[in-house]
Order: sequence, then C-alpha cells, then structure tokens
Amino acid sequence: MKSLFATYRQILRDYPRRNPTLFKCLVAKTLNPSFSALYSYRIGSYYFHSNNRLFKFLGSRMRMKLIFKMNCDISFLAKIGDRLRLPHPLGVVIGAGVEIGNNVIIFQNVTLGSDGKKGKEKSYPKVGDNVIIYADSIILGNVKIGDNSVVGAKTFVTIDVPPNSLVIGNPCKIIIKN
Repeated sequence: MKSLFATYRQILRDYPRRNPTLFKCLVAKTLNPSFSALYSYRIGSYYFHSNNRLFKFLGSRMRMKLIFKMNCDISFLAKIGDRLRLPHPLGVVIGAGVEIGNNVIIFQNVTLGSDGKKGKEKSYPKVGDNVIIYADSIILGNVKIGDNSVVGAKTFVTIDVPPNSLVIGNPCKIIIKN
C-alpha cells in the first residue's frame, strides 16, 4: 500500500496545469468536476487499501460519492497511471482489473470492463500510454490497447489494438497511423 504522502504526490502529478500545489489541487477539486473525480478516486483508493476499518469505511463512502454524485464508477482495484484525464467524467465505468497507462484521456460514457463470460476467470483490458478513448466507446475482455492509439467514438473493442493505430466502428476496424 502506498503512503498518504505518495498518494498526494500522485494527485499533484494529475493536476492539469503547471506548478501544482496542494492548495491549487483542493481549489480545483471544488471547481473542476474532472479533477474532482480523479482526486476522489486517488484518496478513496488509499483509504480502501488501508488496514484501518474506519479508513475502509471512508473509502467505500467515497466510492458511493463517485457513483451517485459524479455518475462515475471507477473501481479502487483498477490500476491507473499518472495524468489520467476525464474531460467529461459522466458515465465513465472502469472495472476492477483494468490497467491504464500514463497520459490517457477518457471521454464520457466509456466502459472498460470484463467480458463477463461464465466458467472463466474474468479478464479486463489493459490500456497503454498516451491513448485517447472517445465518447460512448466500450472496451471489454482481455484486450490490449497499444501505446499512442486512438479509440473513436461509439467503438466496441473486443480485439487487441496495436500501437500507433486508430480504431473505429462496430465491429471495430483498425487503421494503422503513419
């Protein structure tokens, strides 16, 4: 488990502008819904993984706040890298086993989750670094999204996406960028 100091350092790295301070982050938490969702995830995740029963309770309350107040469901068991951006965090669902790299941008109504097949262990997607996932996209199952890729709006992804590519449509079509 990370320390509270390491959690706040990660929050400072998530701050969308230069020269972050803890005060600027707290102001952004109240005024910026995107940063507020990410801030609540980071602190709630720290509380959830703590051995203290009171902190675990506070973590579960922060998760409920994410779901009911911000309409954003991010599991505390997901592994999320630095500088995740949620420009419009409404309707974003990130499942328990999802791994997200650094500098990822996720727009509204995106689902990253398990394929939910019976009789098998649940498998979740892995998203690389510098990926952009546009609105209403769904990424399910044991899928790897390569670095520097773009997932277009309303795309349903169930196959691996190579690095430096564009994915569009339902069923998804992969276009390699030059």
